[in-house]
Amino acid sequence: MKHINLYILIVLLLGTGICAVLYSCGISQNVTTPRQSTASTPYPVTTSPAVGAVSSGIIIPSLLPDDLTTIQEPMEAVPLDTIPGSITVLVNRKYLLPSSYTPTDLIETKIRFNFNYSSDKRKLRKEAAKSLEKMFKAAEKKKIILYGVSGYRSYARQKQIYDLNVARRGKSATDTVSARPGSSEHQTGLTIDISAQSVGCQLSQAFGDTKEGKWVAKNAHKYGYIVRYPDGKSKITGYHYEPWHIRYVGIPVATYLYKNKLTLEEYYHVSCNENEEDTGVDVEEPDKVKFATPKPKKSKTKKQKKED
Repeated sequence: MKHINLYILIVLLLGTGICAVLYSCGISQNVTTPRQSTASTPYPVTTSPAVGAVSSGIIIPSLLPDDLTTIQEPMEAVPLDTIPGSITVLVNRKYLLPSSYTPTDLIETKIRFNFNYSSDKRKLRKEAAKSLEKMFKAAEKKKIILYGVSGYRSYARQKQIYDLNVARRGKSATDTVSARPGSSEHQTGLTIDISAQSVGCQLSQAFGDTKEGKWVAKNAHKYGYIVRYPDGKSKITGYHYEPWHIRYVGIPVATYLYKNKLTLEEYYHVSCNENEEDTGVDVEEPDKVKFATPKPKKSKTKKQKKED
């Protein structure tokens, strides 16, 4: 009986040893020869929240890393953001805001305006308003005096503007001078049109050639703003060159777009694919907009200056 028990014990010990050896080999194989993923990242990517997304008063955690360069390699797409309350939401002629969307944190911006009456046009979302105030103060220290022209614009107000223009001009003509309801960034509470006395405090493409316009184009990103519709990118954005139209997206994204000379559409790898003649403007009073004739002058290179 003792011999039988001893035999069983030996068999158990040998079995345990063999299992341990096999398990060890399995781990070693998994570590040394990992399986390569063949999945690719298509773009544009499905809707995802971005930096500072807020919806119905609930803060939505960001899916974007603090260091944006980790995902912004060539041919890599940033998740397309169409969440209305996000500060990086994409709004244009293809990606519309719902008629029910109204920002919950609108406040009156403490800057100078080119009018002196009470209006929603003085309002922006709190984060955008505070950053704009800092930008205006920084500009003033450099003797750059800026004026607010038109900030927040509700869906109802945009519809009123659009319908009025349709009645006067017809739909086709209106689409070239007025944003359709839901396609205006002003509804986000993150956008404001600005100007300066050098262009009569009006919305003029000539603003881009003034010292004020040049300062804005060069420094807005430091305060989280971008010139939303830059010159030469109308087919991508769907809107004409608007040096007065600045949009808050937060400092990290604004800086990235500025340094890489990208629009928000290019950032998300999408495009409106508009014909030049079909592009429009996103303003409240299209009859007062002044287009540059000829087109805005581009800065000369050092080589061109020497040739002159």
